[in-house]
Amino acid sequence: MGQVQFISPRIGGDWSILCRSHQPISLLQMARIFNVPLPVNCQEGICGACAVQVTPQGVIRHRHLSPFEKGTLRAMGKFLPAGEGDDSTAWKGPRWRLACQCMVGNSDQFFVAF
Repeated sequence: MGQVQFISPRIGGDWSILCRSHQPISLLQMARIFNVPLPVNCQEGICGACAVQVTPQGVIRHRHLSPFEKGTLRAMGKFLPAGEGDDSTAWKGPRWRLACQCMVGNSDQFFVAF
């Protein structure tokens, strides 16, 4: 079961919610299901409005970024240089991701700050 804790001081102090899912789902979909007021605009990975800092609990492997996500994060200055946290190494975070593109697998656990 995927598990995400959304944390945001931007919406009135220390606000967090623990969300669980039994199937792979994007962070944005999970936020909507649980009424987390995550900022969003295009929902396609182009605008960057849903950029969040994701910190895994434990080691998460093979977090592939889509071409749109890489391009958008690069344009925002939030994409890691080559070799730093890339898909070939264990990801320990935090890392900027787009909530509309970042999928939560069945055994993933994340802290998400926005």
